[in-house]
Amino acid sequence: MNKRTLYKLNAYTVSLLFLALIFTALMVSVIEEDASVSKAEKRRLSGFPPLELRVGSIKKFPGRFDDYFSDHFGGREWLSSTYRKLKYALGDSPSKDVTLGKDGWLFLGSIKKGYTHYGDPIGDIRNVNLYSEDGLRKLATYMMAMKQWLHKQGIEYLFVLAPNKHTIYTEKLPDYITKVNQRSSADQLVEYLKNHTDIKVVDLRQPLLDKKEEHLLYKRTGTHWNHYAVNIAQYEIMQAVQQFYPKAVNPRIFELKDQVKHSGGDLASMIGNREFQELAPIPIFKNTCRPVKKPKHAKETETFTVTCEGKKLSLMIFRDSFFNDIKQYFSRQINRTTYIWGKLDFAILKQHLERQKTDLVIEEMVERKLPYIPRPISELNMNYETITQSNSK
Repeated sequence: MNKRTLYKLNAYTVSLLFLALIFTALMVSVIEEDASVSKAEKRRLSGFPPLELRVGSIKKFPGRFDDYFSDHFGGREWLSSTYRKLKYALGDSPSKDVTLGKDGWLFLGSIKKGYTHYGDPIGDIRNVNLYSEDGLRKLATYMMAMKQWLHKQGIEYLFVLAPNKHTIYTEKLPDYITKVNQRSSADQLVEYLKNHTDIKVVDLRQPLLDKKEEHLLYKRTGTHWNHYAVNIAQYEIMQAVQQFYPKAVNPRIFELKDQVKHSGGDLASMIGNREFQELAPIPIFKNTCRPVKKPKHAKETETFTVTCEGKKLSLMIFRDSFFNDIKQYFSRQINRTTYIWGKLDFAILKQHLERQKTDLVIEEMVERKLPYIPRPISELNMNYETITQSNSK
């Protein structure tokens, strides 16, 4: 067989294989039921576009159909998953929102220029997302005005700062991520509140840094802390609650049971690879009440109240996802706890106070939400000079 014949045979073979792959993908896409969500990419897929007999709709149909077909061609989920695993194996992050660290650690965020997703936690650890002096003054003024308004209602106020994983396990970040400034926005805020206000702050960074050699505190392949950190966090917060109400609570560290989770955390899902093992300790609640949740099936991002018979105090907690696991501990030590998703909102606060008595309002915020400056509230007295003068007396 001469070279020309071999060349033509190879060309035909490649062409046939290419056509077979296209035909197979087309047949699979016809046979398969359309999925609404991609498990590999963690996003909602495009639906089949409606064709309406209107000029605008007809013009948009080709582009919408292209989006639909791109999301639903045969074998797409498998190909996408395989591609992501291959990128990870080669040391390249398959997700623009995940940075690959050392020893299999994954971190939320990216060092790429212009990245702002999820509050830019990589920028936080590099200390580039900082407060201006005016921003610090505005936030302190807001918090003091809120505290004073609550105090007039007979209610205490507590601010809780939850650290990014990057802050506790900085050594696990890649070496190319370096600090631009010495102080972070969290450093700025905590120091400013200490020097210029009497706001009670629970800064959880140091308590966790002090314990990181004893236990793994965050999920290697997840955004959040595990129950070793949660247990420390609830204890620190409860000690602050005790300072307001000495005889109402008894802070304690709960017993934990070690177990291993045979799948990764949320960052593992984002890179399309769940083939990880995570330490997943669980709390053991002995001789505690059985908390009652209302509404019973409320989602995490919905407002709900948990009651514990025989306990004292009524709390209102504005929080984010870092309080999801803390509430298991809190709800067993407080009589009535209302959990509200999001930053402290004055209008929502007033609505709840009209319906129920509250002893303490807690505002918990994860570090990556900084530098945060709330909008002014006309109903609050937010004159900074007046607030600082009254605080210094």
